[in-house]
Amino acid sequence: MRGTIALVGFAALVLALPVAAETESLTALFPLRAPIVADGAGLQRLELPAAVIGACRADLADLRIVAADGREIPYLVDGPEPQGVATGVRFGAAPEVLEAERSREAVGDRVTVYHERYLLAVPPAPADVPAWELVLEVAREEFVGRLDATAIGPDGVRTPVVTRGSVFRLPAAAAERLRLTLPTRDAIRLEIALASEEGGFLEPGFALAASRTLPESGGPSSVALEILELRQLPGSTELVIDRPRGLVPRRLALTTSTGTFHRTVTVWDEGPGAEEEPLGRGTVLRVAALAPVEVLELPLRAPRGDRLRLVVDNLDSPPLEEIGVAATLPRPVLVFSMPEGETSATLLFGGGRAHRPSYDLAALDPERRLPTTGEAARQVLAVVDPAQARPAALGEVMANPEWDPAPVLAFAMHPGAPVEVRRYEHRRRLAVAPSPEGLSRVRLSPADLAILRPDLADLRVVDADGRQWAYLRQDRARVVTSKLTASSHRRDGRVSLYRIGAGGGPMTVDELELASGASYFDRDFTLRGRLEDGSERELARGRLVRRAGDPRPVSIGLAGHRITELTLEIADGDDAPLVFDGVEARSTAPDLYLAAPAGDYELLLGDPEAAAPVYELERVRSAILAVPAGDAEIGELEANPGFRAASRLAGGGTWQKALLWTVLGLAVVVLAVLTLRAAKG
Repeated sequence: MRGTIALVGFAALVLALPVAAETESLTALFPLRAPIVADGAGLQRLELPAAVIGACRADLADLRIVAADGREIPYLVDGPEPQGVATGVRFGAAPEVLEAERSREAVGDRVTVYHERYLLAVPPAPADVPAWELVLEVAREEFVGRLDATAIGPDGVRTPVVTRGSVFRLPAAAAERLRLTLPTRDAIRLEIALASEEGGFLEPGFALAASRTLPESGGPSSVALEILELRQLPGSTELVIDRPRGLVPRRLALTTSTGTFHRTVTVWDEGPGAEEEPLGRGTVLRVAALAPVEVLELPLRAPRGDRLRLVVDNLDSPPLEEIGVAATLPRPVLVFSMPEGETSATLLFGGGRAHRPSYDLAALDPERRLPTTGEAARQVLAVVDPAQARPAALGEVMANPEWDPAPVLAFAMHPGAPVEVRRYEHRRRLAVAPSPEGLSRVRLSPADLAILRPDLADLRVVDADGRQWAYLRQDRARVVTSKLTASSHRRDGRVSLYRIGAGGGPMTVDELELASGASYFDRDFTLRGRLEDGSERELARGRLVRRAGDPRPVSIGLAGHRITELTLEIADGDDAPLVFDGVEARSTAPDLYLAAPAGDYELLLGDPEAAAPVYELERVRSAILAVPAGDAEIGELEANPGFRAASRLAGGGTWQKALLWTVLGLAVVVLAVLTLRAAKG
């Protein structure tokens, strides 16, 4: 099924007149434009080039089509398969049961044969489909039966379809046969005879199914992926690659400056929800001869995790040079209807300011299926079939003269209440660069999270005058890794104990990754942790398993506890203890989104008595986070030179605590003096 398939409502909508829009406010949202040239009115398909895709948000929300008079034209985003991949449209219908008979036949003393006969009315098959396929729906988990089927034409001619065939479901063999294809489109009746011996009558339901393949449309586009880590191992190169959420590659393409090579590449899924088996494995090669040969793409199953791990088998050859990885994705196509008498329109795009248009299209539910029969199916198939639409062309991309470059968040760019800077123990310097919409992103690190309270209430952004600037916090925005150290290892009988330190301070760990050179192991483990409050708790228990030939680190999932130290206990039995080459902690880190003009600021961290900030910006969170943000340049974590511990005694109720402890201390001193005097007396 195609990436986005419209249902019955869209067929009527896409052929309707353009929807009116406030032209001035609409066009001011998009910095770029390009003319659309169509070959006449009616349904059009416009394949989006890489320049348009790269300028838009990932969901293509900041994209509009306007007619010559400025009215907005509704469109559908169709995500075709890559070239060479067939896309099918499925149809279905329920045949009417005209007659039904059943009887029992005794064969010998202990065997009973159950006979069933059904006469079905067959509706006309959809256009361009050779014939219907009959599907039997049997509730029984396991069965074997004999089947005879006869097709009956309009003239009453009977044509055998199956004679003494079989239908069955065998769970132990993972096998079943419940389908048969009608020999002709002309059948109007179908007679089914079933015979089974065990378990009684099969009492099947019946369904008709058919499918047709749509013509190929829309070429692939390529997106470069970020290499998070590259390691040269004995005989192989290992790359850990970031996979942004929502980006599901169908193929991976390698780039390298090496001239001639022939390597085997294996791709593994990584992260939460990752699959156990490789996503893909194949050969990449390049022969720099007179007639050069090059194969650099690998087909891939859909990944689930947030990272990919590539292992390039080098054998004794040198590693590939200047290696890079790109994802191949289907290129989206816009389906729209050009107004009668018009042959041109304008594509407005980019900027990230616009929300996804709805056009009142409840029919654009990608999880639904096409209508199966009648005029509704014909109309919708006409929309999604590339052969039924004219190809539109896109002209030169240019700047939109009506674009308003003023920051969208100008209304929010003002300082708030002053902050007592001296109450915070640490700081980072922030350099906010100019951004088109006035929004900057600040990425917190594990070192920041170790200093901050678990609720992050002791975090402020201030300017040179100590005034705080409002920010939004997006929790669990990204996954970060921290290298840990196994500080000690000792063996106690048949058990190895490893102590793993958290490094710079308490940290929240969601997953622990252990890299080992051992090619295979399968051992019981228990993981305990010392929490921030000093208590100890068992965090995980299970088996550490590495399958033969799997080079990935083994991982242990945790429940996000904030720990200062880990103790890993592994039952070795009589095997040698495992040696871990590296230990990494994976956790999630928040991002801050700051609405502030360009300039120098400070990020203040570490006030155990600070109350959580309250900003009115939170009330328009969705609008703020809908615009693109620039990245603020963040300095090193350092001690706050203005920090004064005594400043905490002056506010927040701390002075009452200090006074109480002072009085108690004096009371203890006085009591001690009186006790000594009484003893002397």
